[in-house]
Amino acid sequence: MTLETERLILRPWEEKDAEECYKYAKDPRVGPIAGWPVHTSVENSRQVIRDALMVPETYAILLKETDLPIGSIGLHHNDLAEKDDEAELGYWLGVPYWGQGLVPEASRELLRHAFEDLKLARVWCGYYDGNDKSKRVQEKLGFRYQWSSEDAPVPQMGETRKGHVNLLTREDWSEMITPCVPFLDDLWFRQAMMADPETMSYNHAWGGTIPFPEDSWKDWYDYWIVNHENKRYYRYLKNPADRYVGEIAYHYDDDRRIFVADVIVYAPCRGVGYGSRGLDLLCNAAKKNRVTVLYDDIATDNPAITLFLKHGFVEEYKTDEIIMLKKELQEPVN
Repeated sequence: MTLETERLILRPWEEKDAEECYKYAKDPRVGPIAGWPVHTSVENSRQVIRDALMVPETYAILLKETDLPIGSIGLHHNDLAEKDDEAELGYWLGVPYWGQGLVPEASRELLRHAFEDLKLARVWCGYYDGNDKSKRVQEKLGFRYQWSSEDAPVPQMGETRKGHVNLLTREDWSEMITPCVPFLDDLWFRQAMMADPETMSYNHAWGGTIPFPEDSWKDWYDYWIVNHENKRYYRYLKNPADRYVGEIAYHYDDDRRIFVADVIVYAPCRGVGYGSRGLDLLCNAAKKNRVTVLYDDIATDNPAITLFLKHGFVEEYKTDEIIMLKKELQEPVN
């Protein structure tokens, strides 16, 4: 598998990477502080690649502009992360590339992969005392401190050190999604969601997938984004890896004289908690915009009903096909 960010490509290590690996791993500022010895030769790096780096979920960090490895990052199962639904994040980067935000960039994409694709529940990460750069990276990523050990083993160095352990849960990750106003050219994502049968399976009572051709984007954008008249609200949901994962919206239904909510999470991104966080963000936005009550009519077999009920919505009425839910956001304004 290959992963990609704005500036980086993450791909499996290959033996041909030995020379570039050695270029950075021979520097005593890289390995020892992370708990492994400096590489002594290109052949030594080649052996490390074979034995330690050419394993599942370990990736060479490549700069797009050079297509050459400058570091490594991976998800590992070990004594700290023993369960099937957890892993430990590890990384290192060549000294010439320190201070450019490349490790956080690579880590956010790998964490996205961990929670969205691998469906992990927890990712651990640690650092040894004195490794302030790694500490700052983990803080930027949202990891939370768990404990410290005075005599943490460092097997490859044959010693013990003071170690610190941090944790990022799937819930922590989902809490970091943010709403954003899409640009007109970004509507390709909405088009992809509307055309995806799994994403739109909730909409079967109203016909399933929805055509959203490009020649309709401008009119739709003007209506929902530019000229919303305080009757319409629309935002994409973006994860910490800067990728779109869904949409939240509400609109005023003139016939029923109610504000109707809409939360959609793109099917490949489900199971992380984005829907729950997105619904919170939508309710907060509606309340800020002085909407007093928010409604949603949901097909009776849609599992999202449970989500809405957990977030304070209550049943208004129910038919064989749909259930109407509502949530009081604030006292009506006289």
